[in-house]
Amino acid sequence: MIQSSQTAAEPSFAVAKTNGAKRTILLIDDDHNIHELCRRYVTKAGHDFISAYDGVEGLELIRRGKVDLVLLDFMLPGRDGYSIYKELASNAAFTHVRHVPVIMLTAYPGAEERKRELMELGLSMHIEKPFGGPELIKVIENVFVSHGVRERERQRALTKEQEAARVSAENRALRTQIVETYGFESIIGNNQRMREIFDRIRKVAKTDANILIYGESGTGKELIARSIHAHSHRAKGPFIAVDCVALPGNLLESELYGYEKGAFTGAVAAKRGLLELAHSGTFFLDEITELNLDLQAKLLRVLQERQFRRLGGKDLIEVDMRVISATNREPFEAVKERALRHDLYYRLNVIPITLPPLRERKDDIALLCRGFLQKFSSGHQPQALELSPEALTCLMGYSWPGNVRELQNVMERVASLATGPRIETSDLPEYLRDSYHTPLRAGHSEEQNGVASAAELPLREARQQWMEKFERNYLIELMNRCNGNISRVARKAGVHRMTIYRMLKHYDITISPRRAQ
Repeated sequence: MIQSSQTAAEPSFAVAKTNGAKRTILLIDDDHNIHELCRRYVTKAGHDFISAYDGVEGLELIRRGKVDLVLLDFMLPGRDGYSIYKELASNAAFTHVRHVPVIMLTAYPGAEERKRELMELGLSMHIEKPFGGPELIKVIENVFVSHGVRERERQRALTKEQEAARVSAENRALRTQIVETYGFESIIGNNQRMREIFDRIRKVAKTDANILIYGESGTGKELIARSIHAHSHRAKGPFIAVDCVALPGNLLESELYGYEKGAFTGAVAAKRGLLELAHSGTFFLDEITELNLDLQAKLLRVLQERQFRRLGGKDLIEVDMRVISATNREPFEAVKERALRHDLYYRLNVIPITLPPLRERKDDIALLCRGFLQKFSSGHQPQALELSPEALTCLMGYSWPGNVRELQNVMERVASLATGPRIETSDLPEYLRDSYHTPLRAGHSEEQNGVASAAELPLREARQQWMEKFERNYLIELMNRCNGNISRVARKAGVHRMTIYRMLKHYDITISPRRAQ
């Protein structure tokens, strides 16, 4: 509260101009002398001055939004300043101008309870009459300064609220998109085995049990994992995918566990690991059998204890996550070959899911093609694309070693190059047309059809024989194309170098200076 012994008659002196922007100040008072005093000093200070002689007129001027500060007399005819300010602070009609600062003018030193109530409602300050012009200007400038600070804080808070609302809306939209993208409905399949898999993942999505997904490359293991996550109670949490093939062992450990500053050369700052980032969500380990055995042992401890230390750290970090792993190798065979620790296998394989290769669910090929063509042609094709019966027969006759991923790539290619609404056999890649024009027939030699003797074997053994022959021929061809460069072969095949070495040893492939054989 500012008190002054000066009278309303002030000596003439210069008033310093405000350094801020020119503002509009409204006085609501029924005393004409106060209006003249305030007008003189406010205009000398470089501000605009507006007069109102009662509360109704003053509230209307405030509502129009052209006032930067209000001088409000406490005692007014009809309605006092107390009721006017309460209306300004509580009436929804003044929400847009509620930030305008108000200075109460009063000639009564009492009424402390009402003053406290007004200050709690947001009143900027009050001055007791009589006051001097210089004091008034000083108070006005101080109020503008403090109001500017509060207004900046208000704007920052508003910006934070708007940013939080924007992020929340984006997260809701992203979650909706994830559910639509990775929902069970997005996994195309009407084959009996696929329907059984859908039933299983609907059940396990509601649990926190570890899941091991087995399937050849391209069968959609990660899509299944993301679908389980999207339909679990952890859907709002992160889905952290780790490709055990893509990162070498020494780098993978620091990526998994994170590290503290100074843990090793180049660790200039602490970094959270992928395990830590997976807290409250799902941790997906792709190609788990490619993880070296030392890291498998460390990972097993994390899965058992649900806690770990960063590299170079002392504190234990607890993590709550669901673990889903995947492999393209038959898990139990990987255990027998010591590519997967048996204790880790039992920890991961709580709920096994085996995805069939596309060659074993050919009744889904037409459905998959229709879905992919619709997806890839929606942006640039005026009409929906469809396959001719001959083209579909060609696709059905192919063995699809790359599974659904290979089919998807073929559909994207034909959709991009299509000149009409109908896809003919001539629009398919050459290697597919070649397989279509050289079907298996009686009378072909074993070398030509590659499976003549396999027909005498049980299905499982015949499939294994066919796959081994395909893998051996595939590896020889790739080695020859890459001139025996193991790193290039691994990159083209999309597997780790150690996998190539194991395949070379398994199939007894020798590398000569010229060709693999």
